[in-house]
Amino acid sequence: MKITITPAPLSGTMIMPPSKSYSHRAVICARLGGGQVFNLGDSADIRATRQCMDALENGGLMDSGESGSTLRFMIPLALAVRGNLEIRGSKRLMERPLDDYFRIFEEQGIEYGLKDFILTARGRLRPGDYRLRGDVSSQFITGLLLALPLLEGDSRIILTTELQSKGYVDMTVEVLSRFGIKIEKNDNGYFVAGGQRYQPAEYTVEGDFSQAGFFLAMGRVDCLGLNPASIQGDRATVDVYRRMGMNITQTEDGYSSDGRAALPTTVDVSQIPDFVPALACVMATVPGESRIVNAGRLRIKESDRLAAVTEELRRLGADVDEGEDCLVIRGGKPLRGAVCSAHNDHRIAMALATLSPNIVGELAVDGAEAVNKSMPDFWERFVSLGGKIR
Repeated sequence: MKITITPAPLSGTMIMPPSKSYSHRAVICARLGGGQVFNLGDSADIRATRQCMDALENGGLMDSGESGSTLRFMIPLALAVRGNLEIRGSKRLMERPLDDYFRIFEEQGIEYGLKDFILTARGRLRPGDYRLRGDVSSQFITGLLLALPLLEGDSRIILTTELQSKGYVDMTVEVLSRFGIKIEKNDNGYFVAGGQRYQPAEYTVEGDFSQAGFFLAMGRVDCLGLNPASIQGDRATVDVYRRMGMNITQTEDGYSSDGRAALPTTVDVSQIPDFVPALACVMATVPGESRIVNAGRLRIKESDRLAAVTEELRRLGADVDEGEDCLVIRGGKPLRGAVCSAHNDHRIAMALATLSPNIVGELAVDGAEAVNKSMPDFWERFVSLGGKIR
């Protein structure tokens, strides 16, 4: 689907959708322990997690769709609960790294195979020491934290490098505690006692700071439903935008932004990788040289986000240099409309939309339906703020 945006100022009030990251975790814990989840997201990714939990309980093929979280959470969980696994995913998803799990399979004698985008495994996960790199994906760590409490013996997750995207693991530990699971943090990882059981609980999913990163940049927008004390890593988007000169004030139920950045900056995104597409688009509007650093893991997301952001911003006339794990953006040049690609990536599509007030001429987004992955009503929300599309 191609959507054409006619430049227009944006303003209004937006209630943030439920956090996708919290929703994944809450769905899994509630299904394992009972209870109820309120304010649950209903994106394609969350539907994939719900389908996989159905299959975990009732048997059959799991389908993770395009959700990396779903895939990496379900692999160890299925082997802990059932001792077998059959899960499929999209071509791009199944090409993303799973080597840390494969190494564990080989160490524990679990038979596995990957063919036609379907991963199969036979063998029950065993308690013990699990050594993982902390700079590949926090999703591997979360998957093990969800599964290891169900084993009979104790386990340790030992991180061999510094943990990136730490906020996502903190979210996992928080949700697990609400459902009666205890995780102990130590100097080099986590201790997980075996023989635990998930307990019933009621859980309300808070608003999503990852999505707020787009709306705060669009104009005079009030983003409601956000928890200022949240441990979501992307809460840092507020501080980054303020550092760039954006006037953002905290309100009773969120944040109010003028959407006007004016200062170049350098941002280490190792803990906030999902923020990069929106941040890069904002940087392109700000005079001066800005840098995004420690962004190498962006190459193994739904798209190679460093390459995708570079390609599309250049198409619009921006001055962008792409490094192995960084972007250098010399902003302030006029941005002119063009036909851009979403690269089948929800965050690229949304980031391009944030440029609406700052572009001359129409901007077409090919593959605009990619937003269904995390926010199916994104374009309706965009229109509600004054966005003009056809």
